[in-house]
Amino acid sequence: MTGWSFGSRIYGGAWSTPELQALFDDAPRTRRWLDLLGTLAQVEGEFGLIPEASAAAIVEACREVVLDDDFFARFAAGYRATGHSTAGLIDVIRQRYPEAVNEWFYFGATVQDVTDSWLMLALGEARALILADLDRSIAAATALCRDHRDTVMVGRTHGQQGLPITFGFKVAGWLAELRRHRRRFEEIEERMGIGQLCGGVGSLSALGRHGLEVQRAFCERVGLRPPLTSWTASRDVLVEWAQLLTLAAGTADRIGHEVYSLQRDEIGEVREGAVGEQIGSITMPHKRNPEIAEHLGTLSRVVRANTSALAESLPHDHERDGRSWKLEWHAVPELTMAGGKAVRLLGEMLSNLEVQADRMRANLDACDGRIYSEVLMLALAGKLGKQSAHRLVHQAAGRAGEERRAFREVVGQDPDIARTLTGAEIERVFNAGLQTAQCQALVDRVLAGGARDGAA
Repeated sequence: MTGWSFGSRIYGGAWSTPELQALFDDAPRTRRWLDLLGTLAQVEGEFGLIPEASAAAIVEACREVVLDDDFFARFAAGYRATGHSTAGLIDVIRQRYPEAVNEWFYFGATVQDVTDSWLMLALGEARALILADLDRSIAAATALCRDHRDTVMVGRTHGQQGLPITFGFKVAGWLAELRRHRRRFEEIEERMGIGQLCGGVGSLSALGRHGLEVQRAFCERVGLRPPLTSWTASRDVLVEWAQLLTLAAGTADRIGHEVYSLQRDEIGEVREGAVGEQIGSITMPHKRNPEIAEHLGTLSRVVRANTSALAESLPHDHERDGRSWKLEWHAVPELTMAGGKAVRLLGEMLSNLEVQADRMRANLDACDGRIYSEVLMLALAGKLGKQSAHRLVHQAAGRAGEERRAFREVVGQDPDIARTLTGAEIERVFNAGLQTAQCQALVDRVLAGGARDGAA
């Protein structure tokens, strides 16, 4: 039984996309390991490290071996018996193939040579998948920015109504953040895609006098760059990858939480688009829950927890330390799958987001004018000074609350304010459109910046 986790045939889709899952499942991972070992044998045969006939036989065996239930049962049994990561794989090949293959299979390489090279290939594909989903989020946020540049709503701080903004301005903040993540995913490419063929302590001692040439040929043939030196004990790039996914998933969580809050019935300013036969509750049929927004929070927590664990792999003892790098077997796949799933769900949510502009306006009007306190204070400050203006407006807001009267009405009847501002000046204060001009300018700036960057 696999429970509710990543490996569940029922619930596994909640934690990953099918494409990312396919990168880390046993069968595709083992197939790629065999491809790497076949290429290694081919290169070693060319350099005379193993017999050419054996090299050719190993290449054919790695290509044709059937990854059936019996294969994995024997592989697993070998791992349980020896406690060694790939001894079971070597034993399966030994049992299934003649001496020409099994005597020279896996020659000159250690576990991390295979697993690190595989991991860099897998993460390269994951990066491309995540970038594609990130582009969908960016495109959806760009469209929301443009469509709602002028849609006035309440800006909130500390969970309370603050000042008028536009919804496009809110989304512009999301968009700028998503673009920064995209650039980060592009920049990390130069530090990823590095192969590992360095041997037991990283010295290439098993690869003979042409070890560096063998290493280069192997890496280039499998689509990786040769390392400057062994990184068996240097795991900083993997932790950087995890931190990048933490940032991206954190943004998805932040946006999801915003949608979660604004979808509350008493606010009702946005809603997740209904998808297919989605059910909010099996006991309360009327409910339409923010399912994606909630799950973004869950996925982000999974990413952060695994990133925190992975950071513990940075301290290594000497040239290799199984206590540290074996932690990656759990943390890197989980945080990559969960982070990738979060980015994909974010794109789906933003692409189908329902914006209730009329409700946004109604909530702004329901403030009874108190949301214009700042601009009123600034208008008065030009004639009275800031502190005196703040005191007048604060007192008026207090009276409006105590007397349950509209703030605008109280302001209009305040003799001190009336002596300072004309009726036209007061009227201008309570005009939401005039108070959001800078929001609209900032939206335009974000959109223009994206066009320059080629990001939208």
